[in-house]
This record gives sequence, C-alpha cells and structure tokens, in this order.
Amino acid sequence: MTRNLLSILLLFCSLWGHAQQLSGLISNSEGKPISFANIYIKELATGTTSNIDGEYQLPLPEGKWHLSYRYLGYKTKEVIVNMSKNDLEMNVSLASQTYQLKEVKVLASGEDPAYFVMRKAIAMGDYYSKQVSEYSNMVYLKGSGKVTKVPGLFKKKLAEEGITANKTFVTENISKIHFLLPNKVEEEVISIRSSGLDNEANPMQFITTNLYNTRDDGFISPLDKSAFTVYKFRLESVFEDQGRTINRIKITPKRKGRDLFKGYLNIAEDYWNIHSADLKLKLPMTDVHMRQMYAPVSEDVWMPMSFDFSIKFEGMGFGMNGMYVASIKDYKVTLNPDLDHDYLKQAELAKKQEAAAVAELTNQAESKVLSVKEKKRKDEIQSLLDKNDMSNAEMRKLYRLMEKDNQKEKKIKVKEPLEIKIEKVKMAKDAKEKDSLYWAEMRPIPLSSDEKISFIKKDSISLIRNSPEYKDSVRQANRKFKFKHILFGKTYKYKESQSQLSTPGLLSFDKISFNTVQGITFNAPFSYTKKDTLGHYFDINTDFTYGFSREHLDFSVGGRYRYNGMKRAWLGFEAGSKAVDFNGQTGIDPMLNAMASLYFKDNYLKLYDKNFVNIWHQTDLANGLNLSTKLEYANRKHLVNHSNLSITNPDHKSYSPNIPEGVATNLVGDNKALTFMARLEYTPRHRYSIVKGTKRMTSFHQQPTFALAYRMGVKNLLDSDADYALLQASVKQELPLGFNDYLSYSVKAGRFLNKNKVFFADYHHFNTSKPTLMLGGGLSTFRLLDYYKNSSTNDYAEAHVQYTSDRFILKRLPILNNALAVQERVFANYLTQAGRKNYWEVGYGLSQIFLLLDLEVVWSFDGNQHQDTGLKIKLNF
Repeated sequence: MTRNLLSILLLFCSLWGHAQQLSGLISNSEGKPISFANIYIKELATGTTSNIDGEYQLPLPEGKWHLSYRYLGYKTKEVIVNMSKNDLEMNVSLASQTYQLKEVKVLASGEDPAYFVMRKAIAMGDYYSKQVSEYSNMVYLKGSGKVTKVPGLFKKKLAEEGITANKTFVTENISKIHFLLPNKVEEEVISIRSSGLDNEANPMQFITTNLYNTRDDGFISPLDKSAFTVYKFRLESVFEDQGRTINRIKITPKRKGRDLFKGYLNIAEDYWNIHSADLKLKLPMTDVHMRQMYAPVSEDVWMPMSFDFSIKFEGMGFGMNGMYVASIKDYKVTLNPDLDHDYLKQAELAKKQEAAAVAELTNQAESKVLSVKEKKRKDEIQSLLDKNDMSNAEMRKLYRLMEKDNQKEKKIKVKEPLEIKIEKVKMAKDAKEKDSLYWAEMRPIPLSSDEKISFIKKDSISLIRNSPEYKDSVRQANRKFKFKHILFGKTYKYKESQSQLSTPGLLSFDKISFNTVQGITFNAPFSYTKKDTLGHYFDINTDFTYGFSREHLDFSVGGRYRYNGMKRAWLGFEAGSKAVDFNGQTGIDPMLNAMASLYFKDNYLKLYDKNFVNIWHQTDLANGLNLSTKLEYANRKHLVNHSNLSITNPDHKSYSPNIPEGVATNLVGDNKALTFMARLEYTPRHRYSIVKGTKRMTSFHQQPTFALAYRMGVKNLLDSDADYALLQASVKQELPLGFNDYLSYSVKAGRFLNKNKVFFADYHHFNTSKPTLMLGGGLSTFRLLDYYKNSSTNDYAEAHVQYTSDRFILKRLPILNNALAVQERVFANYLTQAGRKNYWEVGYGLSQIFLLLDLEVVWSFDGNQHQDTGLKIKLNF
C-alpha cells in the first residue's frame, strides 16, 4: 500500500467538452484560498476541484445550473448560475461550518453517542459496498511533489537525472474508468504527461477502493466489522448539509499500528452512509493525510467526487513532500439488481413520519412472494435499523443479516477461476503526445505557478531529448566501455534485442569474502540474458573465484533456457570447479561465516573441492504440479585450511580443522559420485497469472504444498563410489487467522532406503543458523542447532510452526500498546532422529524493527533437558 500511495503521483484526469468556462477563486471568510474545494453540478452529475491556490475552472454549456461549493470544515454554498455564450468569472467565499451538539438519548452505560452512529454505519456497510453493481466515470489526477532532502552520496547521480532538492515535479492524467462488481476494473488512459516523473500510471486502487473495505490494502477501516476492537469513537458535533444531518465522528486508534486510521468520519443520519472523510495514516517513514468528498450521483447513491492527498516521506536521508488531487465526473451508475434497495426508501419515509403506513403496505406485498424465513429476516433488519440503542452484539447481528440478504442466490456454485486476470491499462495511441494547448483546454484543475514553471522546463528539455540525434548519443554512451566499469561493474542493456550483459567490478566489495580454506576470495561473475514476449528466456553465467591463500582459481559456467513459458519448462546445465559447503542446500551464509571467522575465529563453514557437470530439467505436468529432475557427476576432494587470518580473537582461539566435528575422515575423503535427483511438488488449485506468455504462480496462497523428493547415488557407473537412496516427503502451509495474523507450518520426514556407501556430502543436512546474527532464514530454520552435528543417514522428521500477529503479547500491555509498530511472532522447531534424543526449540520475536531487522529470544532442549538460550538478530535485506 505504501508503494501504491506513492505511485498516486502518476494518476488521473477528466475529459471536458468544448464549452464556455466558469472560473474563479474559492476562499474563506478571511479571504484565504481554500485548496482542493469541490464544485458539483447536480443536473450534470459532474464537477471539478480547486487547485492549491483555490483557483477553479469549469466548462459549462449554456443554461441554468445549480452549483454546490463544498469542502471539509466549511458550509456548502449553493449557487445558481446562468451561463451564456461568454466565459464567466465568479469568486465564492465559504463560511466556516457551524457545528452543534446533537440531542441524544443518554444511555445508562454512559456510552458516547458515536457508537450508536457507527454501529448503524458498519451494519449498512455491506449494502453500500455492493449498492452499485457497475459504474463508469472520467477521472483527473494531478500529482505535485518536491524532493526536500537528498543524501550527499546520491546528489550527483540524481542531479544527472534532473532530480534536485526543492524542484517541483508534476504529473497529470485523464482516464476513463469502468467498474464491475466484485472487483473488475477497466481503465483507458486518454492523456498523460509529466514534468519529470514516469508517465506510467495505474489509478484503479484509489478510485475503486472504498472505506467500507480496506482489508485487501492492509488497513482496518473505521467501518470494518471489527472496528470496535481497535478504534475509539467520539461524536464531536453535527451539521446540516444538502438536506441531511451529518454526524461528525472522531476516530482514534486504541493502539499504534500502520494498519489504522485516525481523524474524522462524517456519517449521514438515517441513511448511515459516508458523507466525507478526513483521515490520516502513519506508515513507515511516511505520513499520509487523505480527504474524500462524496456527492449524490443519482437518487440515494453517493459516490466519491474528489480526493486530495498529502504525503510526507522522510527516511534513509531522503525527504519528499507531495500533494495530489483527483476530480471525478460523468458518473453513470447501475444499481445492483440483486439487492433490496427499499431500506433507504423506508428510512426516508420514516424521516417524514410515514413509515408505519408504508411498512404495512410493504409487508402485505412481501408476504405474497417471500417465504416466512425471508420475511422474518427483513423484519429483523428493519427492527434493528429502527433501534436507537443498538448494542455491539445487535450491530454484528444486523451486519450478518444485511450480508446474507445482499448475497446473490446462485443455483450452481461456481469455483473461482485459477487464472488471475491482470487488468491491463489501455493507453490511447496519442496519450503521451498531447500538447500544452490541449491540456489548457481539457484540464479541470488549474496549474499553480510552480507547476506551470515545471512543465515549461520539461517541455524545453523534451524537445532536445526526443530528437533522434540525442537518443542515438544516449544509446551509444550507455553501451560505450569506460574505465570506471572495470572498477565498479556495468550492465549493458540492448533494448532492441531484449538482452543485457553484466560484468563485475574490481571494487565490488560484495564480491569479496573470506574462509579458512581459501583465505580472502574475490568473486567475478559474468552474465548474459535474453528474452522475448513469447515466454522464452535464456541466460548464461560464468563465475571466476580466486582464493588468495589457497592460490587457486575456480571457474564454472552455467546456462538455462525456458522453452515453454506456459508450462514453466526449463532446461539447464552447469559445469566447472567450486569449493562447496558439505551442506550445499541450507548451509551457513558465506558472508556470515566470514564475519564469524574474522571477528570471533568461529569457522563454521566446512568445504570440499568439487569438479562437476550436471544437467537439469523442470516442467509443470499440470497446474500446480511441478516435476524437476537433475543428473550430476562430481569428483570430490578433501580440502584443508590455508589461512589463519583474523581481525580480532577475543578468546585466543585457533581455527578448527576443515572437517565437521565428530565426522570420520573417510567420510570427507576423495570420492566420485554420480547423483540423480527428482522432486515432485503439488499445490491444489494454485492460482496464477499470465504475463507476456509466461505463467506466474501466486507466491501467497492458503492451500498446502505437498512435495516428494528422491535422491540416489548411482554405484559404479562412471566410477561412482556413492551408493544410496533417500526419499523425503513434506508439506507446508500458511493460514490467515485474522487481520494480519498468520499461522505457518512445515513438516518433513525422510528415510534412506539404501545407505551402502554414503559420503558426508550426501548426508541429509538440516537448515540452521547458529551465530547470534542471522542473514535471512525462514520458517524451517533451526536457530540453535549446531552445524553438521545432527547430519545423518538415520530416519528423521522435523516440524516447524510459527504464529505471527500484529498484537500478541507486548502490544496488549497498557504501556507498550502504542509504543511499538512491529509484528510479534512465536515459533517452535522440532527434530527427531532414530537413535538420538528429540531436539526442540521455542522462541519469541519482534520483526520489522526499523523495517530492517528482527529480534528473537530462543530456548533449545535436548530431550527434556534445557540445552541453550540464545538471542538472535536477523537482518532483512
């Protein structure tokens, strides 16, 4: 959501016909301009919004029109305008809203009257979120932002891209939107331009998302059915607007969290719909203030007519301020034919004291066509809507009744399609080519002086940059070799052939590492990739690694080719020589081992020399069913330590030999192995999307994933010494238990069907991270298990379970519930092997601290005996 909120810089616009223009300035009683005020024409169901300076412009045809000037905190001003064939200038002053206390029935509980209003609004939320089954509109959005701070390290680079502190960037967009329940959105970008930002835009989330349901965006709305558990409500006042009484409700979170709003929500009396909203979000390093104004687009249908957002970002030395305003017009709505819309009519008639007579007539008509059960449900709904002292339990009951009544009856249950259709934004051919004259005529919200200057500068630069000569010079410069590429590396991109070449740099410090076998190492990878729009993809990678203490150069080359994007079918190979971890799949991170070695003389990593060649293949046999196979031949040799280098040695230790502790030397001696591996993985009803001829499976789903893996050493063939067979079965799953609460588990079990000749590299190894510092590591990682110590050829089973919550222990404490913006988790890991005591560990952690690290406390047990207690720091990058 944070990413999407920032991408609002690149959104919307509305399309106006040729007509004379009404313009002017909207100000308050003190003469100060009102930014982003809404102007609405009832007869045309359209309008516009003022700019940051309070200026507005509105093309109107000849005739008599009723205009409403509105903004949060001000009284709506109704004005009748007679438009002739000439332009008309009309300045409008809005008076501050007059608030008054509401006469309410004081309940014995002393509960604030806001809770009565919010219960009604929440109960009606399901209806209002489905009230309109289809609509279309025209949308304009203008984003205006400034970079306020740039770290010195990036100033020069960003200046080359035209980004400097306090320089204004503007993007404006005109789009045609079509929405169809439940969530199908089609967009056609009519025109778009930017003074310095990317021209790509996707406004759908902000135009189609409503405050009745924000869970999919990661937030709990004040109108969510669980709102009473996380929000406090207070009725500040009431005011009159457009013939309705509006309740001004103050929203206050009960706890701190990036998933909660605070501010004000205005709810219409009797109808219980949103009138307007003035809400804030506190996101990591980002503050968002958003305001929405609703208006009647047809009888009893209120839809958003204007949005304005202010966003302030500060973090990692960067700063950015943005103000974004969207204006919506030309609504065409279709009421949902599957809903009963009489609730609103009954509420309106009740307001005129005619509900009793109408209810009697309605009940007589209903009784002829409705079942007894249906009539009873409708009577219960109306009875609850009429209550003036609804409890939380009654609110939840009303919500359930409304939800059930609003569900469309289906004779045949249709399963959700597996393919997730990605709604593509349709871009008009000339959307990016409209000139300033076009925008001056079609833009509904005037540009401010800073925004005008920004576009003037961009237009002058664009004349140069769009010339063929300039483009050719840039293309040649990007491909031209420079000496600094040797030092810092370079990726050469060839857009015409959809390919690129990447080379390393001598000063690429992330390519330098250390281990006791090779000493200081320098890694120099080269890669070449090429792809097309039919799902084909090819890459080839070469890798040079030199160990300075061992005085040895390792070289390997590998490639892969995706020959069928829809079946995710790959064919690949790799060959060469490497110094390889005995636990090649889930061993210690080389960088983490380097730090542990150099600073504490803990050389956890144990290596052997591997000269090898392999060929592999994988493909989808059916949707969600994937088969991967691999055949490898390797000549494996024992290695010894060649370096005693360290930066510090607090305990005056010596490095341990390059043999895992407790492992017999004959298990790590020279040997040859021909190995065959196969893995079959299945996820039922695994959903997917298709992008450019390639099938992409969803990474987050609720279905379990089952896997069966087989690995065997082939005896004698090509002088292979290995002779074993291992079979492993596993299942993993992540289940949502509530809003931002998840339960994850993973279970594995394996058996060596044959272990006639098994070398230590062929043992089954477990995923562990022994040092205090962790670089990565997921659900199936043991935190305190020793490296290699439990590796074996015995039958084994391991289980991992983890519960993650926004509010578990610490955040329920009165002192800390508003002091932390992190997630909590509890977890347990278990390992059992034939002939050994059961090992298990439990832990508690805080994650996403400063968005960069996790902290954990872990206790481990060997059988029933407490073994160790550890503090873990996990870096997430």
